[in-house]
Amino acid sequence: MTRQDLIAALWHGRDPFADPPADLRAGDLQGWRSIHPYLEEAVIEFRPRVTVEIGTWKGASALFLARTMAENEVAGTVIAVDTWLGAVDHWADEALFAELATEHGYPSLYRTFLANVVREGMTDHIVPLPLDSVNAAELLRLRGVTADVIHLDAGHEETSVAADLRAWWPVLRPGGLLIADDYDRLGGRFPGVTRAVDAFCAEVGARGPWSLQGKCKFTKPNEG
Repeated sequence: MTRQDLIAALWHGRDPFADPPADLRAGDLQGWRSIHPYLEEAVIEFRPRVTVEIGTWKGASALFLARTMAENEVAGTVIAVDTWLGAVDHWADEALFAELATEHGYPSLYRTFLANVVREGMTDHIVPLPLDSVNAAELLRLRGVTADVIHLDAGHEETSVAADLRAWWPVLRPGGLLIADDYDRLGGRFPGVTRAVDAFCAEVGARGPWSLQGKCKFTKPNEG
């Protein structure tokens, strides 16, 4: 599907970047492992037409994927899924909570994401989808959108990660690649991510996971 196909399917033809605000926020590409070998390899090796990122934050990794597509002449689009409301750890940790930039008692992080995409000139390669993970997956299934590559970086609790994997597995095409962030076989800060990924891969017969520098990747069997 082209970006215009995705705009038609997900936004009823209304481009969310068509009329950006005049008072854009300053650029702020703060993130975690936003530039990573697995992300670059995914674009070069799979040449994905549709990539889905679940948990976009300020857009740094989505922009890295989009720039890598542009540099390698891959005619693809990144669907950036996020509520831009934060996860449990963003509300529990005072430092992370400040990043939500609340205005009138409500997070305004989406404005930072939008400004970053506009300032980086990547609006033609990214489509935001401001929904929670499970509802976004259901919308893509309803619209017949399949992903070649999925980058999962949403919740960090074991039950949350397991739910995300189950929701998005049907969206990933057979033979497609899934990359999960915060995976660490030595335990790390979020051991629930590793437990959820390992259990899921064993259950569905995925090829992998392989891990590197805080991320893992695995592929969906070609038979389904």
